[in-house]
Amino acid sequence: MISWQEFLWQQEEPDLMRDRLCIGSSSPTHLDCRIEGADFRRQPATAKDEIVVCAYNVERGLRLDDQLRAFGGDDGMPPPDVLLINEADRGCTRSGDRNVAREYARALGMCYVYGVEFIELPRWWGPGGSVRGRCEHGNAIVSRFPLGNVRLIRHRRTRSWQSTVQRILHVGEPRLGGRVALAADVRIGERMLRVYSVHFESGDRGRGSSSGDAYREAQAREVIEDASDLQRGVVIGGDMNVSRYPRLREDDASGEPTTSALAGAGYEDAHEALAGSERVTTSSGAAMDLIFGRGVRFAEAGVGPSGVWGGLSDHLPAWARVSL
Repeated sequence: MISWQEFLWQQEEPDLMRDRLCIGSSSPTHLDCRIEGADFRRQPATAKDEIVVCAYNVERGLRLDDQLRAFGGDDGMPPPDVLLINEADRGCTRSGDRNVAREYARALGMCYVYGVEFIELPRWWGPGGSVRGRCEHGNAIVSRFPLGNVRLIRHRRTRSWQSTVQRILHVGEPRLGGRVALAADVRIGERMLRVYSVHFESGDRGRGSSSGDAYREAQAREVIEDASDLQRGVVIGGDMNVSRYPRLREDDASGEPTTSALAGAGYEDAHEALAGSERVTTSSGAAMDLIFGRGVRFAEAGVGPSGVWGGLSDHLPAWARVSL
């Protein structure tokens, strides 16, 4: 029998200015943080044999209200049962001092868990705008089914964002912490599905670069290792930052090391059947947002249409129907 420990939900509304999730760091890349989560489901979800999983980099939640309206309307893709979210701000001035993951769960009537990737440091200028004071930024899993056995995996191999110049000048992206994967079991009736919300290393994505690829591959292998002993379905999704992948020819696509590591461990690419142009999730023409699975079957997959989702983030959502 598979052990199950449902997350201990924290229903009380946190004071984001006082109730920080991270209490310190043992190094510039490794933070000491707790996981946050609450349950806003209005009624238990009915168990089914197929669910929709969506991976979405929300770009800090800068256009949170517009994103939530898109999910609540005719968004050009099936309603998600599980959302794997990246780049969700918590208490950052640039996104209105909001708790982005919590607001997603509340608006959609779901439960959520959230783990901090970075402590954002003050800056006058940087991606997404200025940041006054420290705040938190990370990954979330939002689900209409219960979540349990939740853990935050802080990757062993991750690059430091602790730039002395950026800290002194208060520009760019000065921050503490490093890449993480947020893991949880989704309980669907009597079955469980392990999901990982991942956000692999960015940078050095050109064909002649190797250091970024090495970080991403190492981080993918850590997630693969974490799930290696599980005797149930596994879905890994999120912003994998592999912008080379969709541009490669079909006969040499295996040359991208991060997705090759997943394929070599028996994971199927949910969007493999789509043409390169149908996989693109960023304005740069890359398919960075991917969903892979093992022990499940992908019945259908796609990307949110740019006519609905373009401009709501610098990424489009990627989705897949997962047969359990």
